[in-house]
Amino acid sequence: MKKQIIALSGAIAIAAVGFTGGAIINNAEAQSADRPPVILVVDRGQLISQSKAGKTIPEQAQKVKSSVEKELEAEAGKLKEEIDSFQKNSSLMSDEVRQKTQQDLAARSQYGLPQRVQIMEQAFSGVVQQAQAKILVESQPILKEIVERRGATVLLDRASVMYAAPETDVTQEVISALDKEFPSVELQKISLAEIEKQIKEAQEAQAKARSQNN
Repeated sequence: MKKQIIALSGAIAIAAVGFTGGAIINNAEAQSADRPPVILVVDRGQLISQSKAGKTIPEQAQKVKSSVEKELEAEAGKLKEEIDSFQKNSSLMSDEVRQKTQQDLAARSQYGLPQRVQIMEQAFSGVVQQAQAKILVESQPILKEIVERRGATVLLDRASVMYAAPETDVTQEVISALDKEFPSVELQKISLAEIEKQIKEAQEAQAKARSQNN
């Protein structure tokens, strides 16, 4: 279920060359034994934090977060009103109705609302990660062009390198090109109603799959 809420994150494979284990390897160049390997490094964290597109994320994220918080506050307010109403009118209810209502409100207080908060926090993190991943995807062809132009055999993520000579770091070159080609990224809008709809649909699909297997 979380996979439907949380967007993809982590390492992004570069088209036409592999970006796994923190490195891109130019296979054609790597096969040549006539010259030593040419190694370049790129800081993917800076591609996100220092690019124009990456700098549009925090403000959008704050707006999405504020919207999510308002929805959760509304849910909490609604639950409080129902609890207050129950406390005022419970004496007028039959024992069966009073017990059922009390159990329902207790479950919503202890599990329902906290679960909603957790789900929305995960969804919020997911859309931010999705936007960040989009920037890395857009950087792929730029990285590929630099690797080929410089005749590099390996491109490493700066995070996995203890030291690299300044001339081997292509981060700013990538950011400069990225700013021209991809100056902004849009965060996906999320709402509690939509997330709960997705959860319900997923639960129904799982129940249907189980019934078909039985």
